[in-house]
Order: sequence, then C-alpha cells, then structure tokens
Amino acid sequence: MNYIYCVLILTSVLSMITMTIIVKTNTTLDRTSRTWFRITFLGIALAMFAEFSRAFLDVHPLSPTLYKIITLLEFSITPMLPIPLSLACGVRKAAIPTTAILGTHALLEIILVNFNLVFSVSENSIYKRGPFYIIYIISYVLSLLYLIMVFYFISRRFKNRHSIILIFSLIIIFAGIIPSLIDRNIKTAFLGMTFMGIILYNYYSELTKQDLSDEIAAQNERIKNMQTSTIIGIATLIESRDSNTGTHVKNTSNYVSMLARAAQKAGIYPETINDNFIKLVESAAPLHDIGKIAVPDRILNKPGKLTEEEFEQIKIHASEGGKLILQVLEDTSDQEYIKVAYEVATYHHEKWNGKGYPEGLSGEEIPISARIMAIADVYDALTSKRTYKEAFSHDKAMEIIKEGRGTIFDPDIVDVFIECEDEIKEYLARKNMVS
Repeated sequence: MNYIYCVLILTSVLSMITMTIIVKTNTTLDRTSRTWFRITFLGIALAMFAEFSRAFLDVHPLSPTLYKIITLLEFSITPMLPIPLSLACGVRKAAIPTTAILGTHALLEIILVNFNLVFSVSENSIYKRGPFYIIYIISYVLSLLYLIMVFYFISRRFKNRHSIILIFSLIIIFAGIIPSLIDRNIKTAFLGMTFMGIILYNYYSELTKQDLSDEIAAQNERIKNMQTSTIIGIATLIESRDSNTGTHVKNTSNYVSMLARAAQKAGIYPETINDNFIKLVESAAPLHDIGKIAVPDRILNKPGKLTEEEFEQIKIHASEGGKLILQVLEDTSDQEYIKVAYEVATYHHEKWNGKGYPEGLSGEEIPISARIMAIADVYDALTSKRTYKEAFSHDKAMEIIKEGRGTIFDPDIVDVFIECEDEIKEYLARKNMVS
C-alpha cells in the first residue's frame, strides 16, 4: 500500500472523529443539527475506513467474503452521506424522497451482491466491476446532484452571504470524486469529502451564529422600543395633565433633533455629538418631564403664580424623573440610552451659572444632552399657551433665550440655536397652523 495514502486516510479518519467531538460542544447549533453533523462525520469516517480496508485487501487478500462485505458497506454508505449533511443544515423536506431513492439503491446492492451484477470478487480476492455497475454510478450522481441542491438552499437561507465558500466546497468534493469514479486506483474521493465536511460545518456554524446574534440584537431593540413606547405614552399623558395637549413631547423632540444636528454640523463638542448621540438624545427627549407624575394636579394646573412651597414641589419632577427612568429601563441592555434618558430627565433644569436644580451643576458639569434639552424645553414652553400665560411670539422667545446665553444656557448651544433659527421658526409656524 502507498505510504502517503495510508497517512492521508488515517489523518482524515481522525479528523472526522475529532469533528464529532467538536460538534458536541457547539452551543450555537441546535441539538438536531449537532446530531446530524456528528452522524455525517462518523459516516464519512466509516466509509473511509471501508475504502482503506478494500485497498488493504487488494494488497493482502484474506477473504473474498470479507472483501464483499466491506465493498458493499462502502457502496451503500457513500451515496447516502449528503442526507445527514442536509438534515444538519436544516434542509429537511427534500431529504425524505432522496432517502427513499438512495435507500432503494442500498437495498439493491445487498440483494445483488451474490449475483456479481454490480461488482464481483474472485476466489483470489480480485475485485471487478459488474455489468450493472452503472447502478452505483447513477446513485452517486444523484447523491451529488442532491448535494448541489442542498448547497443552493443553504446559500439562499443565508441570503447568498459568503456563497463563494459553498462553491469552493463543491469544487473540492468534485475534484476528489470524479477521478475516483474514472479510476478506482485514484483514491481521493474521501479526502475531498473530509475537507468539504469541515468547511461546510464551519460555514454553517459561523453564519448561524451571526444570524443568532442579529436576532438577539433585533429582539433587544424590539424590547427597548416597546419599553420606550410605553414610557413615552405615559409621558404624553403626564404632559396632558399639565393643561397641555401633549404636543410638548413632540415639539421638544423635534427641537432637540434640530439643535443636535446643527451642533454636529457646526463642530460643537465633536467628541460627544455624533450620529449615535443624536439618535439617543432624540429618542430620550420625550422622557424629560416624566417626573411630573409625582407632582399634584392642583400645582401643575394652577393658573396663578406658584408659592415658594409649590415651586419646590414642582422642582422634584427632575430628580423623580431620573429615578423613574432607572427603574423602568433597568432591564434594557442599551446602557447608553439609559444614561442619556437619565441625564435629560434629571438635569434639563440645571443652569449654566449653577443656579438651577436639582443639583446646582454649572457649565460643562451639566451633560450636553441636558443642555440641549434645556433650550428646547424653554423655547417650546415660551411659544406655547399655558394656563398662566399666552403663547409668546418666536421673536420674543428668541430674545429671552439670547438673554440667557452664558447664564442660563450653554453659550455655544445658544449660538447653534440661533444658526438654525429659520428651521425652528418654520416648524413653529406649521405647529401653530395645526393647532
């Protein structure tokens, strides 16, 4: 026997046995897929052992009966190998009729073995192809066609991602099988199957892992959106308690979006204000007054000036809002979103000069998200009708905000607010037309 062939076949068998162990520890694939992959690898190992045994018996003839049994084993198993492989990869509908066809072939091999029709083994253990050897060739071709179909369905399942790997696997297996079918002395078929099996397993496992990660991310996003939608709904209801129609939630979100995008364009705080930050602050803005749930209606809807005691009760909505967000969003995986939502709710009444509430932060101690929210909140409050006042004009509101530059508001954010004045004024006009 060829020494190189012995080393190759032994290495391939050990590789397949090793793969059965590796598959068992794979937590990405489901139990069914793991089981069928293990059956596939063990089937390849068994078929390779049969081929090796035949090669051994060619050189060391021991028993014609043993030769027949081993040949029958190889001829029966080999065409069936794509079936467990397809089941491992989730291609299951076509597996039933294919199993029936190839199973019939295996049965024919068993029936015809003693008639020397598919192959024969002489008393001297000399192998010879029989007149119906074409039966084996046909089953082999059908098996390969089924394998191509399986690869097609796998590629389609993964939306043709990295499908070049599947094409490469097919090239490898055909490069190994075709020479073996032409000349039985060329024994490369199972070497090709070994490489194909390993490549396909890694391909399928990796893309399944990617899809699983994507699904988990999508699920987390759905949960976050559901939580956010719920809390925004509550926030809107709370705003409506404040003698408001609930439009404050929508208006401030739009103003925050305009401001954040203008700040990014102007290059203000580039280390913080990026696309991700803008997305976060836009989605968090509706939650800024959620803490008003802790404020009594009689204070929220009081038409006249608040007493000092009443104003102190109003002020608690900032800290209470932050606490509520942490409680409601506790199980949300997006920690960045929780952070921004907390900042917006807790600190949007802080002032640049440190005379705001709840903590008396000043300057850049105040989170950027809250500084942007503060201007949006004040502008909408000024330009909206309340129980205690009529709506101010855009010009009057702009004048008040400009006066607060560097004392109440971040001067850089005020400058940005002025730069996008036209856009803000246009939105206000549309809002007033609707109302």
